[in-house]
Amino acid sequence: MAKGEFCMKRSSLLNSLPNLISFARLILSPALLFVPTELLLYLFLPLALSDALDGFLARLLKAQSELGKVLDPLADKALLLSALYVCTFRLEKLPSYLLFSLLLRDAFLVFGSLLLYFKKRTIRPARTLGKLATFFLSFTVFLCLLGYYAPPLAYVSLFFIYASWFDYALSGLKSFKNQTSS
Repeated sequence: MAKGEFCMKRSSLLNSLPNLISFARLILSPALLFVPTELLLYLFLPLALSDALDGFLARLLKAQSELGKVLDPLADKALLLSALYVCTFRLEKLPSYLLFSLLLRDAFLVFGSLLLYFKKRTIRPARTLGKLATFFLSFTVFLCLLGYYAPPLAYVSLFFIYASWFDYALSGLKSFKNQTSS
């Protein structure tokens, strides 16, 4: 193998790394529903940290991709919905309104994203309020898995679920409006 071929293959592998991390998170997240309670934290924590890692690597390696714009948020949804389900129904430490609010928001986002994609053939990147919702929900789940329930943090998480939902809705409407006026 020539030196140039090795560099091209290495570069291709490095550029794929953020998507491979997101894919692993997507595939492993439902395992939270089945692992023994004493192992939940040991599975959740690396999966939650992988969310920051894949984004960091994508920016560092300049490997942002259309696939990553879809894979990363899907993996986040799988992780948070699985973890909230466990914390709500198996551990009975979090209120169900967090899970159901997130489920409704995410159903709305998936439906809206599909509409935008089929109308405009573009994939919208994650927005700041959505990332904040993910962060606060992940921290809430982390505390739950440690055995704590902090109602103020649950309310902050709920606030960011609804704030991000509103933000994504406004952004989507603006995108549709720009398409119809052009």
